[in-house]
Amino acid sequence: MTGKLISIIMPVKDAEAYIKDSVESILSQKYGGFELLIIDDGSGDRTAEISESYKDERIKLYRRENLGLIEQLNFGLSESRGEYIARMDADDIAYPEKLLQQIDFLEKNKDIHLVGTNFEFINETGKTLMQKKLPEFHDDIEFMMPFIDSVLHSSILTYKKVLVDSGGYDRNYSSVEDDELFLRLLTFGYKMHNIQKTLYKYRLIERPFEHYENQNVNFYRCGIKYLENSCKEKNGEYYLRLGLLEYYRGSIKSARINLLKCLKFKGIKKRMLFRYLPVTFLGSSIVNYLKKKKITSKINSFFNNKFKVDTYGINGSKVKK
Repeated sequence: MTGKLISIIMPVKDAEAYIKDSVESILSQKYGGFELLIIDDGSGDRTAEISESYKDERIKLYRRENLGLIEQLNFGLSESRGEYIARMDADDIAYPEKLLQQIDFLEKNKDIHLVGTNFEFINETGKTLMQKKLPEFHDDIEFMMPFIDSVLHSSILTYKKVLVDSGGYDRNYSSVEDDELFLRLLTFGYKMHNIQKTLYKYRLIERPFEHYENQNVNFYRCGIKYLENSCKEKNGEYYLRLGLLEYYRGSIKSARINLLKCLKFKGIKKRMLFRYLPVTFLGSSIVNYLKKKKITSKINSFFNNKFKVDTYGINGSKVKK
């Protein structure tokens, strides 16, 4: 299948150590019908020079200095010619079958508008750190999206029309432009799916503390806004999701208060409630320490492996073998 064009948008800045691997992972795709838009945001290293060294006509290099990620993403969207849009980070690596499997999925599932994939974390040298499993089905993705990244932005394939009609990336949400976009797409009724195969390598690179602090604050803003607009009544599900948003992005005390409110309602997701509520009684300092040491992530893995239950699945779905 090579009939439909995929436009891959890759803003880049100072990535000379990684961009070669990233570009070559795209050039090695089994689906060849793509254009790669590399948008250099004023790199001070050899990033643009390395990008320019590729003579493949599918690669287009744009030099636009110091305009920022969101501006470059919207520029890439405006310059793209494809029916489909994919994202790519300049320090990540795509598996060869990624685009082929994603476009095949969208062609066969016309009710789905955006598809991501599972992925693995790698370090700065390319060593695999851990596998990351994301929720598969739309209802699970939608439930988790206000407080957890339930789709990896750089792994997505979607329709250009979806992004254009929804207004593109919002400049008011620095560092969480992807999360705000996804929540907006959900508000408009677009459906999402994650292919349950590891088709992408996401490189973890340390950033300044201020970046993570700003990201967390803005994510919280997006989550609150979405829940207030999407939950028509203050029922058990509303307080459960609000409690989880507080747990991940806000106050542990507020998380406990809202999770306890769930007990007043019938039909709450008890498996998820009792996965998080007991932890909130440990207090903010202890919970934040557990998060920092990734012990909470290990608890999720324990539940998955011991009881064969997908902790991302809102309906208690069993883990597929």
